[in-house]
Amino acid sequence: MIRAVQRLEFANVFPEEEPQEILEYLSNISRETLLKIIGFSTTKNQPNYDRVFSNSETQNDINKRVAEYGRANQIPERPVLISRESSLMLSEIILANRTTLLEDNDNEGVDKDEMNLFKAYLLINLQANEKQNFGDALDNIDRMAEMFIAMSFSSADTGLFEDNDLEFAKLLYATVVKFEFLLEFVFEDDNKFLGIALAEEFGQDNLEDLKYQVKLLVATLLRKKHLDSYILTPERDDHINFLNTLTNAEIDVSDDFTNLKKFPLYKINDTQFSIVDYFYLLDKFFKSVRFILKDAFIEHHGLKKKDTSFFAFYNTEFSEEVVMKKVLDDIFHWKYLVKRQEAATKDNEPDYYVRHNNKIYLFENKDVLVRADIKSSSDIEKIKKLLDKKFIHDGDRHVGIGQLINSIEQIVNKQFPYDDYVNSKNNLSIYPILLVSDRIFEIPGMNYLLNNRYNELVQERLGDKYKPNLIKPLTFIDIDTFIFLAPHLKAKDRNFRDLLDRHHKAMKTRVVINNPNIEEAKIQASKGMFKQLSPISFRMDEYKFPMDLLVDKFRDVLPE
Repeated sequence: MIRAVQRLEFANVFPEEEPQEILEYLSNISRETLLKIIGFSTTKNQPNYDRVFSNSETQNDINKRVAEYGRANQIPERPVLISRESSLMLSEIILANRTTLLEDNDNEGVDKDEMNLFKAYLLINLQANEKQNFGDALDNIDRMAEMFIAMSFSSADTGLFEDNDLEFAKLLYATVVKFEFLLEFVFEDDNKFLGIALAEEFGQDNLEDLKYQVKLLVATLLRKKHLDSYILTPERDDHINFLNTLTNAEIDVSDDFTNLKKFPLYKINDTQFSIVDYFYLLDKFFKSVRFILKDAFIEHHGLKKKDTSFFAFYNTEFSEEVVMKKVLDDIFHWKYLVKRQEAATKDNEPDYYVRHNNKIYLFENKDVLVRADIKSSSDIEKIKKLLDKKFIHDGDRHVGIGQLINSIEQIVNKQFPYDDYVNSKNNLSIYPILLVSDRIFEIPGMNYLLNNRYNELVQERLGDKYKPNLIKPLTFIDIDTFIFLAPHLKAKDRNFRDLLDRHHKAMKTRVVINNPNIEEAKIQASKGMFKQLSPISFRMDEYKFPMDLLVDKFRDVLPE
């Protein structure tokens, strides 16, 4: 389960001391230690405050200070020193000041390194802790949903769990699948100019070379993650040249680690590279490439730099017509399933439609961009405004959930132009599904929050025609989850429906707590709420992804 943690802050450990600036502490740490921090923060089993110092006297003093803080403030669980987000913050500061901290650094001394790094973490934790504010969350499911979203949204693209191996494997496989779709798309005659720009961006002569280099790197990442290692030592000159395109000498501190995402490798020397973040490195080959393609699109069509027409092109022609359609066609492959029929109108046409007898699956696909300042804000009100605009209504235009409700209303009123059969039936079960391209939305609380808004709007629109036993709750799911679960979903025609029904039941089930022990009751309540607020991807604990599918993706770049 995801849980909020109490990160240690400077004042918790050194209340009598006036802190310096973070850069002051970092500037007194050796180059070797700072380099290790950049990559080491991606590894498992990070040390806590009680395993930092080699000097036992110093360590005992720190342990005593933290214990006193815990007793004085009645902290129920041990606080932590290192988290993924705080480590990324430090990495960004180190790389943004690489000249003074790395290149012109001649510091030495283990004891001094450990204390300065410890204090740097304490200071950076203050910023990370500001994103966690429970308030009355444990007593209110709606507040808990908002808290989970605010807490997870900014860091969801680096994995939600401390042990993120499964999340990494899911992203890795989905990225390779989508990257192959992308290469096919930009290889088409009308889009060749995009393919040329994509290959050039990564220093390759053609798309075949690019495909080889990307798959070689991704296969290497899979092996390195398994070994809990973060140093890349490529032997081939062509692969070194490719990796050089993923590094940069100039990194600035930015909202949402924008520059770390753009350059997710650090070049240690001519033949060694350190991974800044595994997830950011994978995202470089799908999530980030749209901006490369945007520049090529604008140049090719002679458009102004701020022109946004590319995103409409990309979202419709690629995200919807290629990625969504290929993935869903592969899952809903049975010939007896009914897809949408051709109609004289395109008004409110579902992005994807499947009917199995009297069960209807309505899909709306949304590939949206989130501004870095909103994503990193941890401000639930800003996030809710974003969700409303991107997934419900954009000005006077219905989008996402609004479009789904339009289709539901047409079906209920027997005026649905895309399947004549449903206009003559009354006992139809309708499953509305909002499909998104970005995994950052697949976090606890998100489906619950959006389903509440959907329920308000669909009941308001349909009035006494609303039948909750037939019109199902909103399912919110990302495309990576579909890709990852595809082997299971396409095995039997009822597997998808069973997953939806299981998810909807869990979203509605509230745990009743009758435990006289207050602390135990709080833990039970928290676990119960987490289960209720979990995204659909968390409902398949028993699922085992067939790893041979993953291995097959790399047979052309790795020896047997």
